Amino acid sequence: MKDNSTINDIVIKAITDEKLTTDESAILDQWLADAENRTLFENLRNKDYLLQKLIEAHDVDVEGDKDFLEQKLAYGKRIEIKRKAWYRDVATAAAVILILTAAAFFWLNTRNKGGKEVSKEGIKTVAQTDVAPGRTAALLTLADGSKVVLDSSVAGQFAQQGGTVVVNENGTLIYQQKGPAQSELYNTLSTANGQAYSMVFADGSKVWLNAGASIRYPVAFTGNERMVEITGEAYFEVAHQATRPFYVHVSGQKGNGMDVQVLGTHFNINAYPDEDVVKTTLLEGSVKIKQGNSVALLKPAQQAQVNNDSIRVLSNVNIDAAIAWKNGRFNFYKADIDAVMRQLAKWYNIEVVYEGAKPTQLFIGEIERNRMLSQALRVLEYTGLHCRIEGKKLVVMPPRPKQLQDSNTKQTK
Repeated sequence: MKDNSTINDIVIKAITDEKLTTDESAILDQWLADAENRTLFENLRNKDYLLQKLIEAHDVDVEGDKDFLEQKLAYGKRIEIKRKAWYRDVATAAAVILILTAAAFFWLNTRNKGGKEVSKEGIKTVAQTDVAPGRTAALLTLADGSKVVLDSSVAGQFAQQGGTVVVNENGTLIYQQKGPAQSELYNTLSTANGQAYSMVFADGSKVWLNAGASIRYPVAFTGNERMVEITGEAYFEVAHQATRPFYVHVSGQKGNGMDVQVLGTHFNINAYPDEDVVKTTLLEGSVKIKQGNSVALLKPAQQAQVNNDSIRVLSNVNIDAAIAWKNGRFNFYKADIDAVMRQLAKWYNIEVVYEGAKPTQLFIGEIERNRMLSQALRVLEYTGLHCRIEGKKLVVMPPRPKQLQDSNTKQTK
């Protein structure tokens, strides 16, 4: 997607009468050479237009959050918002981000200057208490059953398992082969909701665990194969060893247990118990999916979905969405409300409840996972979602009457 953050920043400076540099003025002049851009710019300088758009956007809650507004332009280069009726005079999603940002700045400035206020009658996200994002942490269970709490502050060697030493370094668990391997020694690394961790096996293979996941593995791989077992979600970068294939076993609870066989490749497995299918998404190399008598061979950009003793292979899947969590982001691509809330619930370690009917729209966009929960929700509000935070509970509220009216109007046209 095109990065619009630079011109967005310049336009906001221009409409708020902030002095532009020579280079910024040149960029603005070039942008204004386009007739549609010039019309948009004229509208953005019209405070009545901005006020109306802010009302039509269902009263965006920006009070007391100028830092969030200033960061909004950065979101503009990634987020695509599901279209509403008032999109008709706007050519691109980036332009909508620009309008909403300008409107929010207008509201904030007029409030500070005693100007006209936007009505607050609608329901908004209420963050009377806020929830911090997840962190780098995990629980390691050693072969003798003893447990070690890990985080990024634990550094250096802290255990030895047979001929293998265990080191924690910058939030990554590392196994180093120093003596004869003992295959009967197994460790388990697990993350709770609100935690994530990474690990390097003794063979050099790497794994990242998402929130609420676990992996059981030998401290050193011996014999003719390498075998691990996971629950939840994990991303693998397997070191290539032609004579020793790498296997990942998933114990499914809904008839979707499976094995993934690889030689050397990058792939993601989403195997949470609350998901209907187990998804294996391949980035590089090739993997073989086996469930019972069914077998499927994946190529890069393909995804296997395992459920009820069947394997379905999808091509040209959204790779960014599949591994966004590993890269520190939420990526929603045509995701329904349940899929969105499952991700938020695991990362923020919260309970999600629905007050009334569930929203039915699909969500498209990206949010950094290091945001406070209230900030993530404010981004989602631009899609029409409305929530409130009650301690560690997130209440998803029904659509506002105006939204229902808009929806009904569009259906009858």
